[in-house]
Parts: sequence; structure tokens; C-alpha cells
Amino acid sequence: MPEVSSSEVVIIGGGVIGAAIAYYLCKEGAEVMMVEEDDLASGASGACDGFVSLQTKQPGVHLDLARESVALFPELAEDLDDDIEYNPCGGMMLATMPEQLKELKARAKKMKAAGLEVEMLTPADLKSRLPEVGKEIKGASYCAQDAQVNPIALTLGLARKAQDMGAIILRGTKVENIVVTNNRVREVHTSSGSIHSRRVVCAAGTGSNQIGKMIIVDIPVMPQRGQILVTEPRERMLDVILYGAEYLGTKGGITELMPRDEEAAKLGLGFTAEQTASGNFLLGSTREFAGADASTTPEAMNAIAKNAMYYLPWIKELDVIRSFAGLRPCSPDGLPILGTVKGVKGFFIATGHSGDGICLAPITGKLLSELILDGETSLDIEPFSLYRFK
Repeated sequence: MPEVSSSEVVIIGGGVIGAAIAYYLCKEGAEVMMVEEDDLASGASGACDGFVSLQTKQPGVHLDLARESVALFPELAEDLDDDIEYNPCGGMMLATMPEQLKELKARAKKMKAAGLEVEMLTPADLKSRLPEVGKEIKGASYCAQDAQVNPIALTLGLARKAQDMGAIILRGTKVENIVVTNNRVREVHTSSGSIHSRRVVCAAGTGSNQIGKMIIVDIPVMPQRGQILVTEPRERMLDVILYGAEYLGTKGGITELMPRDEEAAKLGLGFTAEQTASGNFLLGSTREFAGADASTTPEAMNAIAKNAMYYLPWIKELDVIRSFAGLRPCSPDGLPILGTVKGVKGFFIATGHSGDGICLAPITGKLLSELILDGETSLDIEPFSLYRFK
């Protein structure tokens, strides 16, 4: 890279959100430069499960955004050169207590009213669809539109396709300052040189707050740790993605679905399971505010393993081969932060997806591309404005 360069749009962040924005911008012929401090998918996008779920979203604008995003995945699977392992397999949310089942039924009713097909399954239904499930399972909600994808393949696939269309990707490049004059973005100073640009996108995940400080704007994103176990590969044993009701409780702060155990509540423990295209099982997960610490802990590993065996007793036959943790960029209300910044023309925000980055990446990329190039979006993103917190 020369000491001084220029680009129509500079995207800060090489995760799935930044890659999706680059992809959709390049499809419209925009000149794009993406700046990543480490490497592509080196943050949350490379340390998460592959859930593309709808029934875990809040009815209303959150669910509406997710449905629009999920509708884009089949097209992406066709267009990207990388196999993103997209699988519209459906998802089940399991209840272990009568109160959970009651809450899932009420939630399913709301989802149906919003246009999402969610059906309730009895223990008898589950025996035919999910053999050898834990004896404590009282029932489940099922959404056929839930899916899974390989998050790293998705991130790399979007970035590579953008690069094929002309995007320049700067890895190992740290953003050091953003120059604003006369209330407009003018230049991005990086460890590799300066980039002249009048349009800059903050898609920096947990680093977004630091980027915001460069233009004296508070972007309220906090890191939330999620830990996951990975088992050895096996023949196909699980045809859906699974969640426990507590997962939804810890994710959405729903009291009726929160874990009853004190240690589980402290960890933000919520059962999740999926079998990947390679045959490995990913078992999770936790929701912990542990600062910037992205290490795994024995307490969480033991809790995840114990929880997984409670829901799926046959899991105990599998060997765990590794574990990992990632830091989700969380906003105060768990919804993404999308849009512009008052008083700083040409600065755009796409962050704070709070664990929904994989699911919401396609629609985020599409909408930000529209906003940057056209000044308006095909969906109303006002509910996701930074200023909802003010």
C-alpha cells in the first residue's frame, strides 16, 4: 500500500459484517477498501456457532430484520465461490420445565401472529424427530426456517467475492485516527499509511467504541464472552439446530426462561447444539461479561458438557477435541446499531449485533450499501439508530 491512498468507501473491520458490506457495495460498483487490524474472521465471526435462527429473535423489528436476512442466504450460497455450508435444517427450542413450555407456547403464538411459522412439539413428537432426547424434556417449539451456516466460510466467502469485484483488503492494519474537517470525514490514518475517503464505515465489533472515540462519538458496545465445546466428528446424528429455553432466557433477559441454578445463571449458560457439515458437534454456550478476556474456563467447559448431556444423553459417548471462546459485540438492548452519526457526514455504523452477526450479516450488508450509496434504505432502520440510547 502506498503511503497515501484513496477509496470511495473505507470499511473498518474484517468480520462478517464488514465483509457483507464490502460485498454488497462492490456489487453496486463501489470502490471499497477494508481495513482489519488482525485477519479476516479473527474476532467474533471466527469464534461462534453457525446458527441462522429466527425463533430466537424478538417479535417486531428484530424478527423482521432477521427474516429479510435469512431470505438472502440461498442467493449468497449460489453466488459465493466458497461453500458456506448453508443448510436450511430447521431448529428446535427445548423446554425442561412446565413454566418454560408455557412461555414457549405464548411466544409461538406471537411469532405466528408476526407471520413466522412456529409449531409446538409434544414429547411424543420429539421421540420421532429427535431420538434419545433427555427424559426431562417436556416439549419444544420448532421453526422450519431456522438454518445453519459455516461462519468462517461465510466471512471469507463474502470478503473474497468482494475482492474479486475490486475491493482492497488490508490485513494487519490498525486504524489510528479518523480526520474530520467541516463536519465531514476526510481521511483515515492507519499503521500502513493514510487513506483519503469521504465515507467510512465502523464495522469493528467489540472495537467499535474505540473507533467512535476518534470522532468523539460514544458507540455503546461491550464484549460478551461465549464459550463453546467441539467434539470429534461422527456420522450424521442431528438434523436440526437445538437450543434450550434457557438460551433464549439469557439472550433476551426473559425471567421465566432464565437458568434456575446459580452457577449456570452466573455463566449465562444456555444449551445449544449443532452438527456441522464436517460431522463435528458444537456445544454451547455462555454469555459472560468478562472484559476483553477471550479465554475458555474450566468452570464453563464443565457446565456446558454437563448441560449437553442433560439434554442429549448420548453426547457423553463423544470425545471433546477442543474448545474456544469469542467476544460478541453487545449493545445495551441486544439489537444492532445501524445508521449515520449526527454532525459527522460520511460516517456510518454497523455494529452491536450481540451474537446475531452471522444471521443478520446479509441484510446489514445490503442496507448499509443502500444507505452509503443512495442515502436511504429499503427497510426502515430508524429503530436501530445510535440515538435510541440517548
